[in-house]
Parts: sequence; structure tokens; C-alpha cells
Amino acid sequence: MKDGIPIITANAKPFRFVCRGENDAWSPSLDEVNSRSYDYVKLHRMSAYLDAGIAPFSLGVCFDGTLVLPAIELYRDREAALAKFNQTLVELLVGGLYCEAAGPDDIGYGFLSMEGYSRVLGGADGPAAAVHKAARMKMLGTLENIHLLSPEIVTAADLETALKKGRSLLTRLGPVPQEQILYGATFYVRKQWAESLLHLWTTTERLVETAWSQHVLTYPVSPSKKRRAFLEDHRTWTVSAKLEVLHQKGLLPAETYEELDEVRKARNNFAHRGTAPGHGLANKALRACFEMASLCASEFKERNLFSEVVELIDARCRPELYPKKTRFESSEVTHWLAIPPIPGDENWGDAPYEVIEEFRLRPIEGAA
Repeated sequence: MKDGIPIITANAKPFRFVCRGENDAWSPSLDEVNSRSYDYVKLHRMSAYLDAGIAPFSLGVCFDGTLVLPAIELYRDREAALAKFNQTLVELLVGGLYCEAAGPDDIGYGFLSMEGYSRVLGGADGPAAAVHKAARMKMLGTLENIHLLSPEIVTAADLETALKKGRSLLTRLGPVPQEQILYGATFYVRKQWAESLLHLWTTTERLVETAWSQHVLTYPVSPSKKRRAFLEDHRTWTVSAKLEVLHQKGLLPAETYEELDEVRKARNNFAHRGTAPGHGLANKALRACFEMASLCASEFKERNLFSEVVELIDARCRPELYPKKTRFESSEVTHWLAIPPIPGDENWGDAPYEVIEEFRLRPIEGAA
């Protein structure tokens, strides 16, 4: 790219386009999608520049949702770039715009033209990045093409609003590992219950430490040096003991305390016995973590400050294996694609096919 500026890029789920306003439309026809004659150039175009605390630089967002950072020395390190991208994504999530975490293999590099068009050259081989690269190059497969027909679309103003709200809420939590919140939510939606619980509990523990520091170690006055050393002894004051004290001080409501204690035990059971949690425990970890966050952010006056975030995450999670609805009315179907038949399908016909006798299913004698 002639006169291009080096950039670092990232992609994350969900697949979402970002327009500049109501006149910045995306509405290709089905024929344009199938024939790959859609406006691929627009997918490369910048739609917004966000304040990410790296002035005089900004974090850019392309029309196809690709995130862009300047390739300064700091962000040429994959881990540093990933942390900065995920910091913005968690701010958007807490601000009300659902986002999942970017992964290390979704970080790439490329160039940004002086006219505001980005090109990803390499480095990004993860699942999210692969879809975006293929869409930009008009190489999406038949099944993936459907993403382009009616994608989720938000405006640059939506990003700004969510970022401002999320950043304000997270600032009130103090020094907590914000990226862990994002990973906890991401793993929850992906139905990886153990990973979700571990990340959410890590955040919860930090929130408990913050509450302990503010309401026990320094409240109402700082204790003596000897007593402070006693209260800071983690061997004596385990997380369970700290939760109990916070509850007895009237800071933790009984319901929140009980949920946190149950999640703590589930975390220990997984860490020490390998007992994996299920959806129910992961859901409690999600709700208890954000309840604790709400209490810390509101001086222990409100439990539901982050309730909208919890519902936003929970709505994206479908833990059941089978769909609740298996039949649709013809009016509900807008497009369809024929599935090639296999032996056993009603429309297979009389065509010959291979049968291996040792793999043929047979009824079990005495089975009901």
C-alpha cells in the first residue's frame, strides 16, 4: 500500500458492521452476496476513531468492525496489543454493547492508507479474523456468506455512548482485572463453564480485596501497625473469612454472600478435585461477580448497577444442545439452501452407497 501507515488489527465476535450514521447503509442483495459482487471496498473503510487513552493516537474501527491501533513500538508486541483491544471491548460490553474477547490469533498487522482504508497483511489467523479477511477479499464460503446479508449494524455514535458509559462504570470499581471480566463473559457465552467461572471468580476476588481494603483496613480509621499486619495476613484472612466479615458488617446482603460462597466452593472443587461446574454454577458466578461489582461501585448501596450487563451476556448464551424450536412456518423463512442428502434421508432415492456390515446398527435385545 503506497504511503500506508503501519497498523495492528484485531477482530472479535460478534460479526458486526459499524456505520457512520443512517445514510451510511449496507444492503446488498442476495444475488450480490452469492455472486460476491458486494461492495468489498467499504469493508476496509474506517468508520470511527475512539479515544483509547493513547493520545495523540486513537483506536480506529473499520466498517466491518475490525479494530485498528497504530503500530508503535508498544503494540508491536502481540500481548500488549491484545490487552489494549480487550480493554476497549470490555468497556463497550459494560457500556451496553455486547462484545466478546479477541484472542491472540485474531491479532494481525497491515497498513492504513492516508484516505482511511485498512489492509490486513498477516498475523491474524484466528476464527474471527479469518471471517473478516475472507469477506474483505470476496472469498467467504457458501455458508459464511450469509453473514453479509443482514449483519448486525451499530453506529459510530453507539460505540461512543457505550464506551463512555462502560469506562465510567469500570473506573468506579478500582484496580480490578478488567480483561478477566471480558473473558468470563466470553467463555460463558461459549458454554465453557469452568473457564468462565475461573475468570469471573478472579475478578470477584479482586473486588473482595478492594472492599476489604476500603472497609476493614482503613475504615473508619487505619488500624495500628500490629493489627494491620494481622488483618493483611492472607493465611488467616482467607476469602471466605473476608466475605463473612463483610457480611457481618452489613455490607454484603445475605443472598449475595451465599451465592459468592457457593461459587468460591465450586472454584475450589474444580482447582483441587477437578470437579467441573455446570451452567447453573457458571450463571451464579456471572451474577454474583456483577452483584459484587455493583456493591463496590455504589459504596455498598446497590446490587443491580450492572444487571443490564448480566442480562446482555445471558441472552447470548443458549446452554441447551437441541433447539427449542425445530419447525418454522413458511412465512418465517426468508432464504434457504438445499442440504446434500446422505443415505437414510427421505430424498436419497435409489442411488447405491457403501455399507460396511460391522458398522450397521442392530436392535439391542430386551431394550425397551
